[in-house]
Amino acid sequence: MPSAAKSPSRKYWRNGHGMPRTARNKVLLIGLDSADRELVERWCDEGHLPTMAGLRSEGLWSPLATTAEVMHVSAWPSIYTGTLPGKHGMYHAYQIRAGEQDVHRTVAEECAEPPFWKHLDDAGRKCIVMDAFMDYRLPGFGGIQIVEYGTWTWFTTPASTPTQMYKEIVARFGRYPAPEHTQVLNVPEPRAFRDRLRQGAAVKAKAAKWLMQTHPWDLCFLTFGEPHAAGHFLWHVEDPSYPSHPAGGIEGLEFCLRETYAAVDAAIGEILDALDDSVTVIVTSGDGMGPNYSGCHLIPDTLHRLDLFHSASVGAPAGNETARPKKGALASIREAIPLSVRHAITRCLPHDLHYRLSMKWANSGIDWTRSKAFCIPNANEAYVRVNLRGREPQGIVASGQAYRDLLAELDEEFQTLVNPANGRRAAHRVYDTDRVFPGPLRGNLPDVVVTWDPDARVLDELESARAGRVRKRASFETAPYYTGNHRPNAFVLARGPAVTRGARLVDAHIVDIAPTILEMLGVTPPAHFDGRAWAVFNGAGAGARAAAANRSAS
Repeated sequence: MPSAAKSPSRKYWRNGHGMPRTARNKVLLIGLDSADRELVERWCDEGHLPTMAGLRSEGLWSPLATTAEVMHVSAWPSIYTGTLPGKHGMYHAYQIRAGEQDVHRTVAEECAEPPFWKHLDDAGRKCIVMDAFMDYRLPGFGGIQIVEYGTWTWFTTPASTPTQMYKEIVARFGRYPAPEHTQVLNVPEPRAFRDRLRQGAAVKAKAAKWLMQTHPWDLCFLTFGEPHAAGHFLWHVEDPSYPSHPAGGIEGLEFCLRETYAAVDAAIGEILDALDDSVTVIVTSGDGMGPNYSGCHLIPDTLHRLDLFHSASVGAPAGNETARPKKGALASIREAIPLSVRHAITRCLPHDLHYRLSMKWANSGIDWTRSKAFCIPNANEAYVRVNLRGREPQGIVASGQAYRDLLAELDEEFQTLVNPANGRRAAHRVYDTDRVFPGPLRGNLPDVVVTWDPDARVLDELESARAGRVRKRASFETAPYYTGNHRPNAFVLARGPAVTRGARLVDAHIVDIAPTILEMLGVTPPAHFDGRAWAVFNGAGAGARAAAANRSAS
């Protein structure tokens, strides 16, 4: 496949000096879901995030390479498992499995590798895990797990281990005040949305403090989902350059995104105030948020123009614009129901039923006898999968040369897509996942991933010589109604007795977090991990510099 895209793979290095191996060590890991490195760094420098600024000055701060460079939702499973997506197989809220034809809502238990807290639990370490994104209850887990109390997107129903713990938290602190993703059915009123997110951060801090003060722990892992929600729905309010920014702004909301981050920063400060200096604190994010200039909603029609995808949901080939496909009965019935009514019904549906219905719409009307490629629904990167014979039950593309030729055709076409409004190439990178994420679960991943150049400012149109001009306005039912979207700006902050103050990580990656924490707590990382423990911990900065020098020399 001819492509300028190179694997985001990197070399890893292990801490040659070893980590302190005593069960008395404690690690507090705080996940900031989709908190953006550039925003955090700027607002720390400007004094708006004093807690994180203090962590940075007292310990270390580093950008991280991330699997979100290719597939943004793969970041948290990669952090948890210490492995890349070709091993763990998780990359989005909607996925497909080899041997199946239809896209399905992702089930967190499908992850092929266990999270690092299972290794700690098996070794007798006490763990508290609250609101890990895409988490699931581990059978026989000896610690505390709180699932879907205040996460942004639910992959299961709220639950806990022990089973009564979730109810106790709700009884003590109330239900999480901000809405879950599926309950936000249009762009929310920004003032109330900001306020509920700020309240959510404060409630999360109180619940976490109570858990940490009343239960034994060696590891506490807590995730704040508020940056994720705010990034999606408040970006246009704060960014005057975004096309949907309200004229003149909105009084009192000029910094609503920053204020959400500040509320999370204050919540972290409240938690840290209750700890002593013996606890090592790690704050991390696997990806970030920026303005939404994604062209994902235009790719199905682009594939149709290339005679590669045929469905009732897409338009006619170029040069025959009037030959619209005939809609199926389900689509016709659905479109006859007013959108406001559909929203009201959706809010009342149980989550599992809502997702089953949404997947019926996503998979309906596709003519598999003529479709050589199709999209896995996504709002950020474009995920394209070949309808491969022997992998897809109704596959029509032969493996071998025919498969490689189609990948080359897709790559060439995606590389030439432009935004006709400014003539800029739309794709930032085109990835062949056979190259970037090989592994036993590679067959469940998309075959081609397109990431978007934000400077191309794609909104409603894409164009190429073969496909012509493709137009489709973003709306609620087309996912880029988000005004902010994911970008791979990952980072880590760390402070504590095991952290070398002022140290810089070299060639660091999000998959290093799991082995680093395991070694800090005296547990040997499994051999299958792709990550390696950071040598700058426990005063091993000289070893890190030597490892970096060796890599440069080689």
